[in-house]
Amino acid sequence: MLESCLPRGRFGGVGYSSFLLSILALAVFGLSPAMANATDNRSAPPLPLEWQAEKLRDHPLVGKIYDPTSGAFVSADALAKALALARFPLLGEIHDNPDHHLWQAWGIRAISKLRGSRIVEGAPQIDMIAMEMLSVDQYEGIDKFYGRNARVPRVRKPRAFGRIVKWKESGWPDFKIYEPIIAQAQYEQIVVAPASPTREANRGVSQKGLEGYLGAGEVSRLALIDGLPANRQDALLQEIEDSHCGLMPKQHFPRMADVQRYRDAVMADALLSPGNEKGAILIAGNGHVRRDRGVAVYLEARGAATQSIVAVGKVEVVDDEVDPSAYTVKTEDGTPLYDFVVFTPRVDREDPCVRMKAMFERIKKSSAAKKATTDAAPDKKEDVKETEKQ
Repeated sequence: MLESCLPRGRFGGVGYSSFLLSILALAVFGLSPAMANATDNRSAPPLPLEWQAEKLRDHPLVGKIYDPTSGAFVSADALAKALALARFPLLGEIHDNPDHHLWQAWGIRAISKLRGSRIVEGAPQIDMIAMEMLSVDQYEGIDKFYGRNARVPRVRKPRAFGRIVKWKESGWPDFKIYEPIIAQAQYEQIVVAPASPTREANRGVSQKGLEGYLGAGEVSRLALIDGLPANRQDALLQEIEDSHCGLMPKQHFPRMADVQRYRDAVMADALLSPGNEKGAILIAGNGHVRRDRGVAVYLEARGAATQSIVAVGKVEVVDDEVDPSAYTVKTEDGTPLYDFVVFTPRVDREDPCVRMKAMFERIKKSSAAKKATTDAAPDKKEDVKETEKQ
């Protein structure tokens, strides 16, 4: 049986104190009082411009918000209003950049604040924040964090979330940089839920293919049956090859593309799970929130209106490149990847290809050692037989 991605509901009777949570957000993350409490100010919350990433903080594009469709920079108010009007705000990230998570927390705050000030009357109700970093087999920990089924529910601090869901075992970057998202979700009283399938399910698709693992009915329900247009499938395969530094055998790429598409479709399923006309926020990598082949494709295939989706990509700036259109914000045919792009400083990280080459070398050595052991095994058996004869 495939796991259900249905959320477990809002806070209900848990009884969180807005005052306590606002003070907590201020104490832990240094959010300004204007950002946390200005309910009669109809403008966007202050932007999180105290940068955490260290490289290129002074770059001219840093902190700018860009609309790839119009080719113009836009204001924080314009982005906030677009997010607040959306049924499905898709908030992208580069996973290890802490500034991207602060901007996601800002997006959650902006949506709630503008809706609270009645600037965006009629916007769909948002009951859930679905996170790529959480899979459906972590519901036990999520339920514990929210005190569901507890005889005496209690308020937990945001930092407890990582411990309770065993974040360290997940392989994602340090929970500390994701903590502002949980804190803001608590403050706005919106539940956090999983967006991703389990690793076991990903492996099943990788080994058996979409229909072989899921069955024809589930493939159809998730809108995976038609596949991507040829040019976008080719681009996805090329991206898989590039991201694996040319080290992965090409025969694996089609199944890896299946897994990517499956994850996008499951994320869309999670966003749709609150019900018709309700909405949800997605926290996920830039690759999942891109409009040409990411989650938006599967939302639209299942009936969501194009204009109900707003995708925001986060892009790290490059030294000496000040033209926003020179960054990867459109496909080769000119289709915008995102509705808005936020430019941020860069994280100082090791070249991923260096790390990947080292990993592949370890795998090759391990495989060679196993083969040598296997090849030697028959000789050992013969030695045993000779000993027994003697």
